[in-house]
Amino acid sequence: MNRQDKNLSALLPYGQLASRYHLIEKGFSSHTLDNYLKSGKLVKVVPGFYKRPESRLSWQAVVASLPDLVNGPVTAGGLTSLELQGFAQYLSLNNQHRVHLYSPESCSVRLKQVFRQMDVELCWHTTGRLWKKGWLDADSLRQYQWREDAAAMVISSPEQAILELLMGVPEETSFDHAEQLMQGLTQLSPKRLDGLLHECKNVKVKRLFFWLADRFQYPWRKKLDEHDYDLGSGKRVVAEGGKLDKRYNITVPKELSGEQLAG
Repeated sequence: MNRQDKNLSALLPYGQLASRYHLIEKGFSSHTLDNYLKSGKLVKVVPGFYKRPESRLSWQAVVASLPDLVNGPVTAGGLTSLELQGFAQYLSLNNQHRVHLYSPESCSVRLKQVFRQMDVELCWHTTGRLWKKGWLDADSLRQYQWREDAAAMVISSPEQAILELLMGVPEETSFDHAEQLMQGLTQLSPKRLDGLLHECKNVKVKRLFFWLADRFQYPWRKKLDEHDYDLGSGKRVVAEGGKLDKRYNITVPKELSGEQLAG
C-alpha cells in the first residue's frame, strides 16, 4: 500500500463517509480522487460524499462522519441522544428509525439523500430559536463510542437533550412522552442545567421544563430557582384547549394538570 493509500485509510476509516472537499483539503488532488473512483478504491454514495468499497452504511457511522461532511457544528440530540444513553426506547409508527440532528446550519440536500439510502428518517432541527448563540460549547456535548473500532459520535448531554426535545412539544413529542422521559432523568447536573437555561432563549421550552421538573422534584430540581431565568411575560398556549398552569402561565393538558408526582 503506497503512502497516499495509507493516508486515505486513515482519513476514511471503515464505515465512515468523507466529503470531496475534506479530502482535497487534506492533500488529495481532484485527479487522484477521480482515479480512486474509477479504480474502485472509493465509492460515491451521493455526489461529493465517498466511502471505502468494503464499508457498509449505517446511521451511526454517518453521524460520526458529520464533522467531515457538514460545514458547521452538528450533534445527535433530543430523543436520539436520550435513546443512546438509555433514557428512552422509541419506535416510530411506520417502524422507520428516526435520527434527530441539531445544528445552527440548515441541512444539505446531499445529507438528506444519504439518510434516505439507509431508509432512516432524518429529523433536522435548526437551533437558532433555541439557543442565544445558536450553539453551545463542548461542556454540553458528549462523545458516544457506538462501536469499539469506529469513531465516536457527538451527542447532546441529557441536560441539553431534554431541552432540545421540549422544543418540539406538542407537535413532534406528546406531553405524555415528555413526562415519561423526564421521569427517568433522576441524576441531571444542576450546574450544567443552569448554564443551558441561561443560554436558552425559548420561553416555552424553559417554562415547560420547570413545569415537568416540578412533577417529580428530584434533588437536582431543588438546586434550580426558576426566578433566576428569563421566563418572559404573558401566557403561552402550549396545549390547545388545555388548562392554564398559573405558576408558569402555560396551558397544559387537563389530565396532566394535577398535583406533582412522587419523586
